[in-house]
Amino acid sequence: MTELLKTDFYHLVDARHGRFLANPNDVYLGRSLIKYGEFSELEWQLFDQMLRPGAVVIEVGANMGAFTVPIAKKVGRGGMVYAFEPQMSVFQQLCANLALNDLVNVQAFNAGCGETSGLLTLKRPDPARELNFGGLSLDALTGDGGVRVRVEALDKVLDPKAIHLLKADVEGMEAQVVRGARGLIEKMRPVLYLEAHDPKDSPDLIRLVRDLSYDMYWHLPPMFNPENHKGDTENIFGAISSKNILCTPSERKMTVNGAQKIEDENDHPRKWGT
Repeated sequence: MTELLKTDFYHLVDARHGRFLANPNDVYLGRSLIKYGEFSELEWQLFDQMLRPGAVVIEVGANMGAFTVPIAKKVGRGGMVYAFEPQMSVFQQLCANLALNDLVNVQAFNAGCGETSGLLTLKRPDPARELNFGGLSLDALTGDGGVRVRVEALDKVLDPKAIHLLKADVEGMEAQVVRGARGLIEKMRPVLYLEAHDPKDSPDLIRLVRDLSYDMYWHLPPMFNPENHKGDTENIFGAISSKNILCTPSERKMTVNGAQKIEDENDHPRKWGT
């Protein structure tokens, strides 16, 4: 597949899961889509196994839609995706990618998620400068001279008939998202998939999810997929892997093969050298 268009900071790319506007200045997500035609494909494969047509998904920290697009395609028009992205330029990119892939089953919110609802003033990172746009938390973005953005507690803003998956990748603020969605989680009992990159944040998150009666497993997909869409053998990510927690309702007694169950809240893959 070839790049179809290049602007100052966007490339239009035909990728494994559709057509995407990707920013080469985005050091992980954008560059991966441009070089490999995919992003964290080994992470997507887990969602592909879990989701069925008609499923309802909440994605907090949707970024430019690298997962939103294939998730929406998988759940189909009978399903629904609620996608939250607070960064204005990244949100615009997300909406462009939804339109490029003819997706009408996604409700996109230019908003963050937290324990309570309110307003924040967020800085506007320059898309023409090299940056890990997905690595910016709301705390890091908050500052004068930016744009006013809503922060929503999911319990207050959504009232779906069902939720099958709640995915949150919000750079250490996952516990706040879960607290703001506690009512939905207790009522709907979705599978939770939560980033837990930093060992200083994970104990609080693990205790919170355990109190909601969930079993938890580490899921550590490598960033580089040797069988990537473009067949590119150069690994620009080295040994970098995502650090995520897959959480299943205890009462469902789900079997999770090939993942380490979390027993110790103070344990973390970075302590194993992973």
